[in-house]
Amino acid sequence: MKGSRPLSRLQVKAVLKATDSIRQKTLLTMGFCCGYRISELLSLTIANVSTNGQIHSHVTVKASKTKTGVTRTVLLNTDAKKALTLLLEWLKSKGLNDATTPLFLSQKRTINGSLKAISRQQAHDLLKALFALIGEFGNVSTHTLRKTFAARIWEATKQLPLVQIALGHKSINSTVSYLDFGNDDVDNAIMGIM
Repeated sequence: MKGSRPLSRLQVKAVLKATDSIRQKTLLTMGFCCGYRISELLSLTIANVSTNGQIHSHVTVKASKTKTGVTRTVLLNTDAKKALTLLLEWLKSKGLNDATTPLFLSQKRTINGSLKAISRQQAHDLLKALFALIGEFGNVSTHTLRKTFAARIWEATKQLPLVQIALGHKSINSTVSYLDFGNDDVDNAIMGIM
C-alpha cells in the first residue's frame, strides 16, 4: 500500500479502456466503486453479488474475509452493477453460474479440480500490466483501486469520518494516510479562511 496513490478520473477511464476483458474491467470497477481490499474482492462469489440472476443492491464481505475481522457492506452503484451484470452473463455463457463460483476466476484449478479465484499476485501483475499499457502512473498497486475509492468519497463529502466508514477503518489515522493531502490542499484551505 505504501507509496501507491489514487488515480484521477481521466486515468480511471483510460485504464478501463485499456482492456477488453470483462473480468479485468469488473475487477477494476469493483475496486474503484466499492473500495474493498484486493483480498476481499477476490473472495467474492456469484452468491455474494447475485440471487437468481438479479444483482444485489449491496455487497457484503464477511468478517472472516476482511483484514479487520469486521463484516463490511457496500452499496453497488450503477457502474458496479453494469460491470457485474456483464461478468455474470459471461460466466453463465461458460457454464459457470453456480453460486459458489468465484467472480474473478483463475484459469487454474485447485488440486482437487475445483474452481478458484485469481491470486493477489495475479491481480497485482494484471493491474501493473494494464497501467503500463496507458503510460506511467508512478507507484501503482492493487491498493491504488482502494485509494482511488477513498479519494472519490473525500471529494464528494469532504468529511473524514464518512471516508473512514466507507473504507471500514478502525482509526481515522489510517484514513488520513489514504488521502493525498499536499501543499495545494493546505494553501486552498488557508485561502478559504474568512
